[in-house]
Amino acid sequence: MVRCGESQLPMAKRSTPKKQQANSQSSRRYKAFQNKARKRLLNTTSLSKCPKCKEDKLAHTACPTCGTYKGRSVIDKDKEVEKITKVKA
Repeated sequence: MVRCGESQLPMAKRSTPKKQQANSQSSRRYKAFQNKARKRLLNTTSLSKCPKCKEDKLAHTACPTCGTYKGRSVIDKDKEVEKITKVKA
């Protein structure tokens, strides 16, 4: 039952800030949180062995030395690629 002058949903009572917070201060606070998360994620890179050449590679990616992924040849390492140094006009 709702009393006279009360709403059905209770409102959260919060104090109002005495001074406005500067934009640099709030962005610094959020940057600190992002940097912590970024450092935590950088330390968790998982390496695995390539089943073909037994070299270390990133998980779920093609092997950079032999070019295989899940037993298939994805990147042709034997083929030479011509590097274009000058643009023909």
